[in-house]
Amino acid sequence: MCLLDILNRFSKELGISLVAAHFNHGLRVDEDELETQLAKDVSASIAIPFETETASSLLKNCSSLEEHARDSRYAFLEKIRNKYGAQKIAMGHNLNDQAETVLMRLLRGSGPSGLAGIPPVRDNIIIRPLIEITRNEIITYLNAGGLAFAVDSSNSNEKYLRNRIRLELIPAMLDYQPRFLEHLGIFSNIIRDEDAFIESMASEWIERESKKTDHGDISAAVLSIQQLPDPLKNRVIRGLIKKVRGDIYPVEYDHIISVSRLLNNEQPQCSVDLPNGITVKKTYESLHFMLKSRNDKIEYSYFLKGPGIYELDVVGQTLTLEEIHTGADVSLKGDLSTVFLDAEKIQYPLIARNFRPGDRFVPLGMAGHKKVKNYFIDLKVPSEKRGLTPMLASGDKIVWVCGYRIDDRFKVTPQTKRILKVTINQ
Repeated sequence: MCLLDILNRFSKELGISLVAAHFNHGLRVDEDELETQLAKDVSASIAIPFETETASSLLKNCSSLEEHARDSRYAFLEKIRNKYGAQKIAMGHNLNDQAETVLMRLLRGSGPSGLAGIPPVRDNIIIRPLIEITRNEIITYLNAGGLAFAVDSSNSNEKYLRNRIRLELIPAMLDYQPRFLEHLGIFSNIIRDEDAFIESMASEWIERESKKTDHGDISAAVLSIQQLPDPLKNRVIRGLIKKVRGDIYPVEYDHIISVSRLLNNEQPQCSVDLPNGITVKKTYESLHFMLKSRNDKIEYSYFLKGPGIYELDVVGQTLTLEEIHTGADVSLKGDLSTVFLDAEKIQYPLIARNFRPGDRFVPLGMAGHKKVKNYFIDLKVPSEKRGLTPMLASGDKIVWVCGYRIDDRFKVTPQTKRILKVTINQ
C-alpha cells in the first residue's frame, strides 16, 4: 500500500504508468479475500488497472510451501508484466525484510551469495524502491496519510523461522545496537558488490576453461581448478554445478567442499553425489559435472548384416562398412576413426555393442590377450566413456575397440585378399 501510494504520487515526475497486481495465496480463510478486496478498492480509487489471481489448491499440499508460494507469486507477476508490456515489477520489500533474510541465511550456513540478501534490482526487471526503508517508517507514512493497509496475521506465527527472527532476534539485537537494521543493510550491500566481483571472475574462468559435451555434461581440467585460490575455486565449483543443473538450490557449502576434496583424492576415479540428481566425478585429469539420468549405463547392441551405413543412435555415432579388394588403388592408412580389417576373417552379422565385463582382445602388435577394462585403465579412459564406446565384435571375438585399437587377429596381412574398411563418425 505504501509503495503503491508513493509510485502513484510521483508517477508524472517518473514518467510511469501503473498496474496493480495482487496474488491471493489462498492459505488464510476470509483474510485472503479481504486483502484482495482492499487492493482492488484502492486501485479503483486511484484509477489504475487491477489484476489478481488465486493460487492453485495444489499449493496447500506441496512439500515446500514457502518456495512454491514464492514461485507461484513471481510467475503471476511476470504474466501480468507481459500482458501489459510493462518494463518493471516493483516489489514492497523493506529494510526489515532485508535484515530478516540475511540473518535467516546466516543461521542456515549460507555463503556470500546468500548474505548479499535481497538485491535492490534483479535482472533489470524486479525493483525494490523501499529496500532501505524500515518497516516502522512505512507504518508511520501510512498512518500519517490515513492510508488503508492490512497486516498478515501469519506474520505472528512462530513456527516459521523468519517470524521468530522478526519477533525475537531482531528486537534483541536492536537493544545492543539501535542502528542494527541500517548496519545489516550496509553489510549486505558490501557483500553484494564483492560477491558480484568474484562471481564475474568465476564466470569468466568457466567460460574459458570448461567444456560441454553433447550429452549436456560439463567438464574441466583438475589441475586447472586446483591452481585457483580457494575462494575462487569454490565459486567455480558452484558455477559448474549451476551450469549443468540450471540452478544451485539446494546445494550448500558442505557440498561444495566435498567436490573440492575430489580434486586431491589419490584414486584415479572417484565421485560424489549432490542434491537434485547431480553427480560430480573425477576421472584422471578431468572433473565432470553430470545429471544422474545422463550417467546411467546404457545397454545397446546393433547387428550389422554386411557392408553399409549403420546409425548407432543410442550413442550418436555412425559405423560405415565398405569392402575393398587388395588390388584397388586405395590408401590403407588408418587412424583412430578408420581401420582396415581382413574381410575373410570376419563373420556376419557383426555386432556393435557396448563394453561388457570380461571382454578381452589381442591389441594390435601384441601376442597375448588383454582385458578391455585394463586396456581402458591404461589409457585413462573415464568409466562413463567406456560404457558408451562401441565394441565391434565378430561372434564372441572383439574385432575393434572403436576409436582405439583393432584386434591383432583381424589385421590386414600380405595374404589378405579382401579388406573391410570400417569408419566411425560422430
